Amino acid sequence: MNIKLKKYLLNPFTFLLVLWGILNLLQAWLTPLNNDEAYYWMYSKQLAWGYFDHPPMIALMIRIGYFFFHNELGVRIIVVLSQLVTLSVIWFITDKELRKKRENILLFFMIVVVLPVCNIYGFISTPDAPLLLFSAILLLVYKRFLEDESWQNTLYLGISMAALMYSKYHGGLLIFLIILSNPGLLKKIKFYIAAFLSLLLFFPHLFWQYSNDFPSVKYHLIERVSAFNPKHVPDYLVGQFFFHNPFLLCVLIWIMIKIRPKNLFDKALYYVFTGFLIFFFISSFRYRVEPQWNALISIPMIIILFNNVEFKSWIRGYLKWVAIFMFPLFLLARSACMFDFLPVSFFKNEFHKKKQWSRDISLLAGDRPVVFTNSYQRASVYIFYTGKFAHTLDNLSYRKTQFDLWDYEERVHGKEVLYVPHFFSDYYKANLTKKILSEGDSVFVKVYKDFQSLQRECVILNDDQYTFNKTGINTIHLKIFNPYPYIINFRHKELPVVFQIAFIKNGNIEVKKNIGLPDNVSQLNVGDTISIDFKFTIEDLMPGKYKIAICSETGILYETFNSKIKEAKINE
Repeated sequence: MNIKLKKYLLNPFTFLLVLWGILNLLQAWLTPLNNDEAYYWMYSKQLAWGYFDHPPMIALMIRIGYFFFHNELGVRIIVVLSQLVTLSVIWFITDKELRKKRENILLFFMIVVVLPVCNIYGFISTPDAPLLLFSAILLLVYKRFLEDESWQNTLYLGISMAALMYSKYHGGLLIFLIILSNPGLLKKIKFYIAAFLSLLLFFPHLFWQYSNDFPSVKYHLIERVSAFNPKHVPDYLVGQFFFHNPFLLCVLIWIMIKIRPKNLFDKALYYVFTGFLIFFFISSFRYRVEPQWNALISIPMIIILFNNVEFKSWIRGYLKWVAIFMFPLFLLARSACMFDFLPVSFFKNEFHKKKQWSRDISLLAGDRPVVFTNSYQRASVYIFYTGKFAHTLDNLSYRKTQFDLWDYEERVHGKEVLYVPHFFSDYYKANLTKKILSEGDSVFVKVYKDFQSLQRECVILNDDQYTFNKTGINTIHLKIFNPYPYIINFRHKELPVVFQIAFIKNGNIEVKKNIGLPDNVSQLNVGDTISIDFKFTIEDLMPGKYKIAICSETGILYETFNSKIKEAKINE
């Protein structure tokens, strides 16, 4: 056996790393999937260069693991192994002299085990896991590139940047902050070569975005961004405070105030930590920021805390007491994810009700496909735990998902399906059948013999800007086409289609007007297009600027957008 390998295997660091890995493997095996994991498992069933919400790295990781184990462990095993690599890389980034002291090995793991990020993404399979892995690798490669601008390190830098971007788009912010911390990189020809290599490797994903009309760009940068609204800011601040362990976060910020970066790499760590917090703080004024979006800052947190453990004599003892006090709490929470013994709704709803709920819906559905609404999670969980087919529709108040890019809507067309909506309006309660599930929850369902929905964009608004008058009759020209490989039946017996023009202000629909189709138009054949001049009045709207879109109602199904959103102005 190689001497260096033997030395590494007998190292206390390796022993503690293996113990941590065993804990995460047990957790991955015994914990039911949560909603998002089931959705990413759906990704892995149809590998592609991109997906609606994220790049494809998590799909590839799940696909590899699920090849060996067709259960929760298969979904998660590569994530478990990837975190062991992540922690090893972070360890090699830390101060070499501090690593030589055996007592510091235990201290390193004491920091790790009380960070929520390390506990969660040690087994949960989401894009944050590969993001953490390739962020750590990029930082290691960048550190070596600063020490030696060799062609080998240039190659590694380009590959690691591409892998990072294939993990999660937040990786782009990491790259930007590294450059911001060291503008001198922009004067180095080898950095440009590394960037070009990264772009070349990332090109298949960019082409996928182009081929699918840039769904991820539209969703992340346009659709989820609302008008200025500071109500999410307190949630962001509180979420970050607790998500990164307040006991560690406070001492880390104190260290960063007291100690200036010693070199360009330390400066990059400071910029990454601070930059992510500031960027998403500003973002929280426009939309809700999930705490895990800043998961990446756990890497500079670990490195900065560990590298400065000898700055003051009390820091080492403080970190040990934090670990002694908090790690049992983390073990309790992790046990509650595996076994349903705590009367806490979060653990029950996130993990423990999924299997039985899926079985209950399966019994109601029989051999029929199930159509859910406004919940890509429910459809994904149902498919994972039953192996049966399901689809999900989205309405005006929800968002598009990967299900809108797949052909699932076509696969349920004309079939007998069980319809299971997510929200129970009075109208739904009156027109659907209530069923009580084994856990005591209730659902409202309806069986359709010949299912039809209209989710795709099928109406063309030619102009980018429209002007209407508050008084008098307005006219708008529409083109309605059939994007499906089957006939659209506007006069369907159970699910007739009614188009509407919607006026939107500050993200809310102010008014909708029904669009009447000509009496002689009852269906639209494959590939056909019809033109309509729709006349309407809008006395009930105030003058001003709006957005407009064409939407539709298909029977009692939720309304959905069927056109691009355009600008409109209403005059007096």
